[in-house]
Amino acid sequence: RPKTIKKYESFLRVFASFAADRKASSISDVRPQLVDEFRSLRKPTHSLKSMHNEAVMLKGFLRWCVQRQLLSSNPMEAMKFKRPILEPRGGPAPQEVTKIIGIADGVRKVQLAVLAYTGCRAGELQRLQHGDVDIEAGWIRIVSRDGGQTKSGYSRKIPIHPVLRDFLETAPTTTGPWFFCAPASKKYPRGGHQISTKRLNEDFLSLLKKVGLKAGRDTGFTIHSLRHAFETISVNAGIPQRVIDTWLGHRSDRSMASIYYRLTDEESQRF
Repeated sequence: RPKTIKKYESFLRVFASFAADRKASSISDVRPQLVDEFRSLRKPTHSLKSMHNEAVMLKGFLRWCVQRQLLSSNPMEAMKFKRPILEPRGGPAPQEVTKIIGIADGVRKVQLAVLAYTGCRAGELQRLQHGDVDIEAGWIRIVSRDGGQTKSGYSRKIPIHPVLRDFLETAPTTTGPWFFCAPASKKYPRGGHQISTKRLNEDFLSLLKKVGLKAGRDTGFTIHSLRHAFETISVNAGIPQRVIDTWLGHRSDRSMASIYYRLTDEESQRF
């Protein structure tokens, strides 16, 4: 996915710059000691999860170099990186979600309601097209398209909650393909362009602070926390986990249930 490529490229450029400063100008100059030094430098400013992800990225990149015969062996092959134990963070409580949406302005209110009542990702909200939102039939379709794939590569659909329906009926009509559009700007004087997920998150963080909640990836909530809240609220409401996973588009489960189970439209709407 483009976002993943950008993430890898950004990180590898940082490591390459660090290595060059220490006279390691080629991938063949990489040694475990260099990696250890780099990780020691990053540790004070990065979380355990970020440290683990970076180690996996670098080790995977060097493994790719071996596969492409750019290296004879992977200098990190014997290095082991234990996945950190992460505390469940959930998301804002139901009453907090209601309060956050309540103080949002204009179309932001509708956008946050979609995230809260469907559990979709911010990028999936950004790419919603007019045909993906069927208020009459009661579905929001998360479609994986060329140039706009979902994280799993699969499409799915989520039933529209009665509360969300009320919000969607107040959404302003937009021109162009996108269901939600950013306002006109100097770069886009006619408007009609996709919303910015970065700006969406920034606005959400501001709302969190206004209602007295902690904001930020390390110590508080972010826009992705609405997805966590959706899962927590759904589980507590007694919705089967298999149904919730289908709505959220989780594909990591390799059990036979992931193959055998089929969620019908009627059951999805009932839940």
